[in-house]
Formats: sequence, C-alpha cells, structure tokens
Amino acid sequence: MAQKRAIFEDADQSALLGVCEGDSEFIPVWLMMRCGMHPCDVSTAGKKVKFDGKYISWKRAKNSYPRHELVPEYLRERMSAWLKRGRKLCRNGYWHLVSRVGSRIGHPEYSPQTLRHTFGTQMLKYYMSQPKPPPDVFDLVARKMGCSVFVVKGFYVDLQDWERAAEDHGNHENTIP
Repeated sequence: MAQKRAIFEDADQSALLGVCEGDSEFIPVWLMMRCGMHPCDVSTAGKKVKFDGKYISWKRAKNSYPRHELVPEYLRERMSAWLKRGRKLCRNGYWHLVSRVGSRIGHPEYSPQTLRHTFGTQMLKYYMSQPKPPPDVFDLVARKMGCSVFVVKGFYVDLQDWERAAEDHGNHENTIP
C-alpha cells in the first residue's frame, strides 16, 4: 500500500514550520503535524473545533472520536486569532497548501497525510524512548491519533524500516515495508 512518509527529522519539521508565510499557513500545518488533525477537521476550525485558550478540541472527521491537545503558550493568541478569522480552506485546499509550503524546502510531495504520519511516528518515538515504555503503547498512540490499534500497528509499528526507507529515498513517498 502506498503511503506518504513521515517527516522523521526534527530539523526538517522545524524547517517546514519555518517557511510558512503567516498564520494562514503556519496554524494549519502545525495542527496537522503537531496534533494529527485531519484536513477536514482543519476546514471546520472555528465551527466544530473549539479552543478554550489552552486546549484545542474536536471530533475526528473520520470517526467522530473526541480529541484534544494542549496548545503551547507561545501559540495560543495566534491560534485564537486564526480561529476567529472565519472561513477556512476546503480539505483539498489544505492538500495544496501543504504541498506549496513543502515545495519551499524541496518537498512538494508533502501532504496532510505526511503530517499526520509525522504525528503518529513522533508519538511512538516519544513513548518508546521512555526508560520503561508503557505496556499499552499502541493503545496510547491510537488514542492520541483518534484511530484503532490496528491502524497504529499497520502503519507505524516498524519505525526503523520507515526511517531506513526515508533515508534511502530522501524522505519521499514510498511503499510501507
């Protein structure tokens, strides 16, 4: 099954955020990459997506699974202003936005799926890097992503193969090993 590769290097993730032009690009890219938000959810931001000044909450587009994430303090005022601005892009508009921003760093193949996979792999890396990883790590990641354990195991479990394939192919779209 062909899938969009995750962005494994923190420097590459920072570079993507760094080339965003204004909050109309930065906030959606941040939401997809740091919260695992689906572009359909970003499209409804301000209506179905709620922000209480500290946490952003939404029900995932594909399954209505409730999700919430802490928004870092430096981003809270910007997030609030972006949400109040009203009309957002459609789902396809966010695909084009991510591709356009990715092109600025030489990765026009980046998509919202790339950013969601980045979120998933970052969560697995985080839990697995603990001195004693929790026994229910796949369940924890599935809950953070708003998907099933089956999806987590199917897409993200073999991080070493993903990372090796990304290095071998310049972090471009490939087939999951």
